[in-house]
Amino acid sequence: MDEKQRESIALFRYGLISNVVSRKLMKGEKAALLRNIANQEHINPLGEKQNISVRSLERYIQLYQEGGFDALKPKRKGNYAARAIPEEVINKAIQLKQERPERSVYQIIRMLELANIVKPNQISESTLSKQLRKRGVTRQALKQEQSRKYRRFEFPYRNACWQGDVQHTLYLPHPTGEGKRVTAKLFAFIDDYSRLIVHGEFYLDERGAQLEDCLQKAILRYGKPEKLYVDNGAIYRAKVLDLACAHLGIDLVHSKPGRPEGRGKIERFFRFVDTSFKPEAYDLIESGQIKSVEELNNYFQIWLDMMYHERVHGETRQTPKDRFEESEQSLVYPHLEEIKNAFKWQEERKVDKTGCISFQNNRYEVEQKLVGKMVTLRYDPFDLEILEVWYQGERQEDAVAASLQRHLDNRVSVPNDEEKEKSPSGLNFLTLANSPFQEHKKQQKGRLSYSSLMGGEKHD
Repeated sequence: MDEKQRESIALFRYGLISNVVSRKLMKGEKAALLRNIANQEHINPLGEKQNISVRSLERYIQLYQEGGFDALKPKRKGNYAARAIPEEVINKAIQLKQERPERSVYQIIRMLELANIVKPNQISESTLSKQLRKRGVTRQALKQEQSRKYRRFEFPYRNACWQGDVQHTLYLPHPTGEGKRVTAKLFAFIDDYSRLIVHGEFYLDERGAQLEDCLQKAILRYGKPEKLYVDNGAIYRAKVLDLACAHLGIDLVHSKPGRPEGRGKIERFFRFVDTSFKPEAYDLIESGQIKSVEELNNYFQIWLDMMYHERVHGETRQTPKDRFEESEQSLVYPHLEEIKNAFKWQEERKVDKTGCISFQNNRYEVEQKLVGKMVTLRYDPFDLEILEVWYQGERQEDAVAASLQRHLDNRVSVPNDEEKEKSPSGLNFLTLANSPFQEHKKQQKGRLSYSSLMGGEKHD
């Protein structure tokens, strides 16, 4: 089993227990969660459906708590056992039960036999009944599903869950000029309990690097969430995000295709952006006061702190800022180095005969003992000067840059720096709010923030 397979299995195992290890549980809650997980069917890294016992789940939890994510990687032996009942037979039985919930297991088996799908006495009632129960395909569950109505739900305290999404908000002048325009994409994460935007920022690209940058800034300022709820887009399914959440102990959950109702809070925030921020921003774009994404983000932060976070929410009857700050739930801050390591990208390369590797148009030297070996490179996509070298799960000496042509990964970009114009242009909420916003920032100097952490300032 190679390192990729071991890592995939570790991610699969973490996905099973993430909702248990990512937060503190009440007495008896852990056992109930484990039973619920064990009663479900899961798709393992081999693409097979598999049931996991409570005992195995407890073993995974113990491994993770004692050794972190790497402890979930299997030994270099082991395999997944085949299932007793063919999957196509189980799927047909599920279809028959869903069509008529009143059908008994015995009746379903007889139908399968008469249709020559299974041989007589090939499967027992108890075995099929157990498989249907594990999948939640029971008469009671099907009736509840038919009558189910969606209701509003919120988590009971801050940082219990963050919702994340991206919106194509508005157009900016293209950095090259010539009358062209470029779409500014707003990445945002909202705290489900308080409706506080833990971080929101405009980017010119919609890729994993921008998502990860936004999430890191949110964690650095407000601590990590227990659960991260996102959609099924490609950037949210990236392995980097999976690994980052696994290393930081965050339960990553994707909404089900065709059922986006659970992300209603972030979608309502985007609608408010459209009606409140967007018209004001376009005023400044047209007057030439916003010409770059940096300037757009400066004004967005003013609007966020002076308008959105200070506005009483229609459902909570509190401002997002007050509701977040009044919550007694402790904020959990991972170490800065832990966050950086969690979000590092990785690629595989083969070391050539000269003890070098080529990566992103750069050439690096590695240890001679790795000649001919396939190694894993872990790195910050915004700094290609430093590459960590890993082989068979163990870190080797870092690669040394022999020829450095590119400093950034080719999948990330840095916005064009432009000179800011400071001249006012009539009445505009964003310009009017600028002065009180700056005064507000002075009063908040002692507060933990992303910029202070990155600058190395100390806080009591």
